[in-house]
Amino acid sequence: MAIPTLLTILAVALVLFISERVRADLVAMLVLVALALTGLLSAQEVFSGFSSPAVITVGAMFVMSAAATRTGIAAYLGRLLKALAGGREWALVFVIMLAVATISAFINNVGAVALLLPVVMELGRQSKISPSKLLIPLAYGSMLGGVCTLIGTPPNILVSTIGTQHGLRPFGLFEFAPIGVALVGAGVLYMMLIGRHLIPARRTEEIVDSMPKHYLTELVIPKDSQLITKRLHELGWRERGIEILSIRRGPREIFDIWGWASLQANDVLVVTGKAEEILKLKDELGLEIRPEVEYTHPWHPSDTIQRVEATLAPNASFIGRTLAELDFHNRYGVTVLAIARHGALLRGQLAQIPLQFGDTLLLQGPEHRLAQIPKENFILMSPLALQALRTDKAPIALMIFAGVLVLAALGVMHISIAGVLGAVLMVLTRCLTSEEAYESIDWKVIFLLAGMIPAGIALEKTGAAQLLAEFIVKGIGPLGPLFVLGALLACTSLITEVLSNAATAVLVTPLAISLAAQLGVSPYPFLMGVAVAASSSFMTPISHQSNAIVFGPGGYRFSDYVRAGLGMNIIAWLVAMLLIPRLWPF
Repeated sequence: MAIPTLLTILAVALVLFISERVRADLVAMLVLVALALTGLLSAQEVFSGFSSPAVITVGAMFVMSAAATRTGIAAYLGRLLKALAGGREWALVFVIMLAVATISAFINNVGAVALLLPVVMELGRQSKISPSKLLIPLAYGSMLGGVCTLIGTPPNILVSTIGTQHGLRPFGLFEFAPIGVALVGAGVLYMMLIGRHLIPARRTEEIVDSMPKHYLTELVIPKDSQLITKRLHELGWRERGIEILSIRRGPREIFDIWGWASLQANDVLVVTGKAEEILKLKDELGLEIRPEVEYTHPWHPSDTIQRVEATLAPNASFIGRTLAELDFHNRYGVTVLAIARHGALLRGQLAQIPLQFGDTLLLQGPEHRLAQIPKENFILMSPLALQALRTDKAPIALMIFAGVLVLAALGVMHISIAGVLGAVLMVLTRCLTSEEAYESIDWKVIFLLAGMIPAGIALEKTGAAQLLAEFIVKGIGPLGPLFVLGALLACTSLITEVLSNAATAVLVTPLAISLAAQLGVSPYPFLMGVAVAASSSFMTPISHQSNAIVFGPGGYRFSDYVRAGLGMNIIAWLVAMLLIPRLWPF
């Protein structure tokens, strides 16, 4: 009964992961509890994920990544990218992918994308190239670069750690480099020559101002406004790309599709359009943006007030909640002037709209307040201008980075110990404050990993992994280990399109080890195959956070990822099949 019970638990978890009705980290915790309640694992085994070196290493890498940002190392790389990039599309794709791949080899993939996102948007505007042509290459480059080192992406760490738990030697820090560099090279060439042509030029008309087309906001007609008594059709706002959706007059809401309604003092106009045009209209006609009227904050006269775009990050805790429920203004000391949603026309009161992933908010407030907005919830589109970077600490941060890499590469310390030492030193040397260090850790990822690692243990303990391995070996085994590796790569790559790459690595790695044992060959090519395939999630916006982050700013559709990503998946499979058996023989 143990194997059917375990497979049922995993099947239910897979459905919940795919449906996204329950947060991924909560699903992982449910798996953990189910394994305990069914008696499949002991209490010690159930909670072993929280002490796993893989989880510790991932947490340390989040802190190290934040230090690279706060000390200005990442900002310098962004300026270097601008200097190297010309105005030609293929050259921009080349430089962007190489730059993000290099960064992603040593810091968190998502952090690398979030760091370069505003830089790439600016490059697109300067070169008059649609952001959609550049942002998917940015996301893909981060995933390819993560394969290059042990610490580049969680699947690499997890595969190595799980292999160690089965008595195998761990992978070295740069052992992934040959396959990773080959993947980066092949992926960059594909996107330069073919992939970029498969991505539509979306939102071309908005490159100049960079703000989403359909921002929703509320404008108030002052008592002395020149617009009083004018009819809607007389305003001429539609020619400026601004639509008036309704008029709120006290408790009434007026919908006038013909434009014959006349304006009165204190009317609230619910409008949608480009943020730049809305703000110009406000200044020209003396209108007031309702959030500015309703919300006041004791800003100091010396405060520099900024307006910035902020995109709701994947798995943000704000998803599904309204600004009123969040008490957003009072909590963060900034005002939400408008909201834009990719592919949808918003209606209703600004404060009562439930936020969704990918929503873009136009925020206004003091620089120091904007810089304090939780990074796990929002990606600021112009973050470097809002942070007081500790550039004097950059040499220290670089030395710590180098020390961690050297200690891990030479085998002096396990990567988890070296990573924690590096994270602690970043705080002790003031490269980061302790608060920033804690905030930099994506605790959802930590709980997801800690919850799914016991599932991998259960696959091995119950014999489910061996049973699945026997099934595969009977079907494909006679063709040889190369065909089994190919099938494993393809299946893992498909699973990671709908499941997180970390969860996929945890579930498939025990199966890979069992397959090698059944065939009587070395397990290392199969482990490397799982690591590569788990990071080959190019075909859906939900497959990886890097894909998800660029979805809104690029104005993408689901089909855009399928078109561009299918070729990338095939390229990754071919490169892996050509190199893995040669570098890690059976």
